[in-house]
Amino acid sequence: MAEKKFGSTMQTLDRLKKSGDLAALTRKNKPAQAGQRDIPLDDIVPDPEQPRRHFDKEQLASLAESIRTQGVLQAITVQPADEAGKYVLIMGERRFQAAKLAGLTRIPAVVREMTDALRMAQLTENVQRADLTTLEVAEAVAAMRAAGQSRSAIAEALGWNEGEVSRFAALARMPDVLRDAAARNAPIRALSDLNTLWKKDEAAVRKFLNETEAVDISRVTVERLRGEIESQQTARDVRAVVPLAPEGPQAESPRDTFDASFEMAEAAGEGSEPGEAPAAASQTVPRPRVASASPALLVRHAGQLGRALLDQLASNSKSVLIRFEEDGRVAEVPLVEVELVELLRD
Repeated sequence: MAEKKFGSTMQTLDRLKKSGDLAALTRKNKPAQAGQRDIPLDDIVPDPEQPRRHFDKEQLASLAESIRTQGVLQAITVQPADEAGKYVLIMGERRFQAAKLAGLTRIPAVVREMTDALRMAQLTENVQRADLTTLEVAEAVAAMRAAGQSRSAIAEALGWNEGEVSRFAALARMPDVLRDAAARNAPIRALSDLNTLWKKDEAAVRKFLNETEAVDISRVTVERLRGEIESQQTARDVRAVVPLAPEGPQAESPRDTFDASFEMAEAAGEGSEPGEAPAAASQTVPRPRVASASPALLVRHAGQLGRALLDQLASNSKSVLIRFEEDGRVAEVPLVEVELVELLRD
């Protein structure tokens, strides 16, 4: 008899679990919240303004298993039913989803009117969860701003500084590719830096995002991109002020022009030592050319001629590497101290 009674009890418990009534039994000794009631899960709809869009499947499955054995330990919060008899979920989205996964048909809920304070509490609760993506956090912050909250009030509620609030709020105005990276959880500070670079070189930023995984987007990798963009911009600016040689076999190269000018100066006596007679132009020996493997700039620094190495990056965007012709040494020199002489070509 005892064995039959035990088996009957287990079958009853199994039926209760499947129906969702077992959760009510496990809560019978727990004090209910004021206004709490059990509401059919089918009568509850998610909040369309809920910032959370994605849930970790493993965590949700773990919570569902806990609900199967212990029930829902904390009631969710919903708005009063509308004309169609549907309640809108305010807080407790994970519990709501896990309860459905656990096979419950009803869930304990507190019915409350949505207020600005309650909306702020909902958004704050979501933002403080570590598993939100950068985009979800940004959307929650944008909702707080839309609700009339100041940056300082949001910062105080979240324990942030105002600069962090501004960066998240600004994501809504960033290009779609940056928002896509935010959805993949790229950090907000790196995205803010990329947004600045976007205005300088959109193509370079697009290429960077296409070739870089979200986990590898950081302020370090973005700073490296900034250096490349600024170096290329500096090279373009320098080339823009140097006259290019005309095309064609008879065209005189910038180096030829420079050599001719040098010879004329020698003929005029500008290159003579004091007391020496000016040399005749016909007796002038042309300066030997120095072959260049690729286009380079002939520059002067501290009275010495050298070549600006445009294919090599200096340690910062305000300097350039120069190989001096006199002794062959290479030195990094501030751009403001460099005098441009001419563009060298093969």
